Amino acid sequence: MPCFWSFKKSLYLLFILLSIYLQACSFPIRTGYDRNTGDYKKLHTSSSNTKKKQVNTQDTQGSNTNPGNLTKEEILREDPSKTQTLVKNSPKTPPPPSKKSFESITKSWIGTRYKLGGSTKNGADCSGFVMQIYKEKLQISLPHNAAAMFKMGQSISVKQLQEGDLVFFGNAWGINHVGIYLSNSRFIHASSSKGVIITPMNDSYWKPKYKGARRYTK
Repeated sequence: MPCFWSFKKSLYLLFILLSIYLQACSFPIRTGYDRNTGDYKKLHTSSSNTKKKQVNTQDTQGSNTNPGNLTKEEILREDPSKTQTLVKNSPKTPPPPSKKSFESITKSWIGTRYKLGGSTKNGADCSGFVMQIYKEKLQISLPHNAAAMFKMGQSISVKQLQEGDLVFFGNAWGINHVGIYLSNSRFIHASSSKGVIITPMNDSYWKPKYKGARRYTK
């Protein structure tokens, strides 16, 4: 009787081992096998190969851009087709000062409506208008504030006024308006009531408010 049970246990153990073996054979666990789909996934490129490709790409890009840190002249001598690439990557240079007169440049601004804080032809205040004209004509950056402009540059008397000098107006509390002097004792400015206009220096409204002039060029 004990032998019979021992034999039975042996058969039962053998059956379990055989089942495990058959199960392992019918569902082999291999790299990339997906039990949900019952098929093998496509092998992905190994991380080492990916890194190599990235390194190669960087090396290639570097060599295409500037192999050996060559100068622009040397690169163009070796490959003239890279002219557009070099020009595209070159820093932008500001346009040269305009050779037009102040009156010519400001003429297209006449009639521009007054807009507090504005500095375009869609609307400008006095200092915003002056700021844009000086940037276009002389490549000089001035603050968007008449009182701050008055503290800069060289003080000029009325007799010394030349086209392009800035003329300032105000009251007992300080400077509150600025314009650009033109020829024949006139100045152009952005008036709060009429927009950009040309006004005589001896105008009955502006003459009593005149505070001085400044020149920002040698």
